[in-house]
Amino acid sequence: MDHKTSGDWPLPSGAWHVDDEGAWSMQRSADGQNVSPLVSDADIGKLMLARRLPAAADAPVRQFPPEFAFDPASGAALQVPPDTSISPPWVPPYGAYPVSDVPPAGPSGLRQASVPLKLADQRAREEHAQADASLPMPPPGEYEFFSAQFGTSAPALLALDPRKAVLHAWLPASKRWLALDPDYGSLLAESDLAHGAWRAELVPEFNSVLVLPTSHGLACIRPDVPSLTYVVEHVGGAPCAAAPVWFQSRLWAPLRDDDGRLRFVNLDAAQKPGSDVLLDGLVDLGTVSAPVAYNRMAVWPCANGQLRLQLQPDGNVAASFTPWPEGLVPHFEFGSPYVSRDGGLWQLCFERSRGTYVYVKLGAQSERADALAPRLCSGSFNYRFATKLKTAPWEEPEHGDDGGKNQAVMPLLESSGGNSVFGVKFATSAGLSSVLRSNERLAAQLVQDDELRETVFHTFAVGEPWRVRLFVHKGTLWAYHPLLSRIDGWALQA
Repeated sequence: MDHKTSGDWPLPSGAWHVDDEGAWSMQRSADGQNVSPLVSDADIGKLMLARRLPAAADAPVRQFPPEFAFDPASGAALQVPPDTSISPPWVPPYGAYPVSDVPPAGPSGLRQASVPLKLADQRAREEHAQADASLPMPPPGEYEFFSAQFGTSAPALLALDPRKAVLHAWLPASKRWLALDPDYGSLLAESDLAHGAWRAELVPEFNSVLVLPTSHGLACIRPDVPSLTYVVEHVGGAPCAAAPVWFQSRLWAPLRDDDGRLRFVNLDAAQKPGSDVLLDGLVDLGTVSAPVAYNRMAVWPCANGQLRLQLQPDGNVAASFTPWPEGLVPHFEFGSPYVSRDGGLWQLCFERSRGTYVYVKLGAQSERADALAPRLCSGSFNYRFATKLKTAPWEEPEHGDDGGKNQAVMPLLESSGGNSVFGVKFATSAGLSSVLRSNERLAAQLVQDDELRETVFHTFAVGEPWRVRLFVHKGTLWAYHPLLSRIDGWALQA
């Protein structure tokens, strides 16, 4: 067989076949799985960044593997797709940095995206204008969205419902969501973590790996979009008590064994387990929140205290649990902990004995700072009702009182390397704390608040509008809420 004109071609992107007529098709993914018959040639073309042979307007499109610059049969130069750049992965819920040997510059686990975010044509945006693009909703559920290479040359979009343990891929040419099935072995296990406590990690590869908390341990799942399959391995053999976080070059998550004790499993970037770290005694965590990690400490704030990992002087990692001081109740519904200029992480609490809000520094030493009112926080920024501030949330501005504005902004995402914050603005006539406990339908606006202006770019009405998940895929900012009828998107500045 002459491989220049016909036959099978094993390539880094997968196994391709060319027939006697010179038509190319992808047969198997890079992971060795058969391409699903539900994935069209046009979908493969977009997902694999296939090259094309220039043709007349009414002629059928001939596509070639992405590794090719010329048609092997004729020597004709092939067209490169318009955008072959690979954007950074999006890791839900807040666009965290993917797993890397290079330590992140700041804390992990806050509402801080790893990529710059700025709307294109910001000055022309209007609150009632149509979105730039839209996607249909996945099947009913509550989803988290990943954008990365999943056996694809281009970033692919995945929708995961952690509580149902179902994974769907977006087919860009067919314009539909299709479920991924296990290729062999076990099914992905469900997660019972609350919406605000859930987060994931991602190991970026050609077949990127998702690391997820589940009821059967820490799941390492490798989706393969061309075949619409996945392979999963659960590590630890016990339910995750909280979500994972990348800390000291390892992935860590607390698991609760049948005897009620907690232990931390850990994996390196290649998903190889290390020795478990045990927590002494039996501990009731209460409601858990999402973890944050910075420098030598990772902490899972909980209703009953702080679950912590601390790097020791000898290089080992030790686990501990510290109850909150007597009478302090943490409030996680106001957003992320605040990160101060010196790198301290501060959790909002309510002190019952004095009837006041306080910020408590996470760590072994429980420093406190009194606050006149709770702030909505994304990490570096906080909102005093609808006013964005970068000062500490326990410090009051010298001028102005926005307490009567009856509006608040819940920050959803901080942009990397700038002062831009994306948030959802809503009315608070019943009081901020009461509104956040309500599931009544509210009118809300999506806003971008940067150093120059606040731009309202979308209006909608749902219950709990602050549960919107923003995510980035192919240069577009998308907004998902399970009660909306579609996923709207807005072009981002390149």
